[in-house]
Amino acid sequence: MKFAVTKFAVTSTAVMMLSACGGKAMIESDMTRSVAASPASPWLTLENKGDHVISVGGLSDSAKVQVSPDIASAVEAGLRTSLQPKYFTDLIIGCRGLQQNTAVRTPDGQPSVVTMDLTVNCRIVARGVVVSKVYHVSKTAPVLTDPPRLDTIVPNLITGASAQLADQLWADVVGTGVRR
Repeated sequence: MKFAVTKFAVTSTAVMMLSACGGKAMIESDMTRSVAASPASPWLTLENKGDHVISVGGLSDSAKVQVSPDIASAVEAGLRTSLQPKYFTDLIIGCRGLQQNTAVRTPDGQPSVVTMDLTVNCRIVARGVVVSKVYHVSKTAPVLTDPPRLDTIVPNLITGASAQLADQLWADVVGTGVRR
């Protein structure tokens, strides 16, 4: 009996603590529509799909954002949306090894910002000319720290970082000298 009362007290305390912080240990960020709305581009791929969770550092409490369907699919959708209108025959872009780091920073006397850094290794084949390179992009957005709206900020960061990555990829495609 004493064990049951103690177990109930511990469970009740845990429930109250979770309720006080919003009740969610994981913040959900749905990017399914963006991924579904992007054009099909079999010539552009981003491997290592499956990582769904973005840990956001720099906050008093650790925050985790679950991206649906997954981070790589969301980045790939952004790349397809940006690069599909520029496509030409015999262009292949394959990327892999996507890594991200996301953190909230508060510079001295400045408002807080959240920064997402993406690193990915891509190989471009443009009509036989090959470029292989590691790309680094960084996207920053202002953020209120109480409470941070990470469910909406993270998709904007992914979209913005994907657009920056697409610009860098396209600059290297143009740098090959191959014409459309």
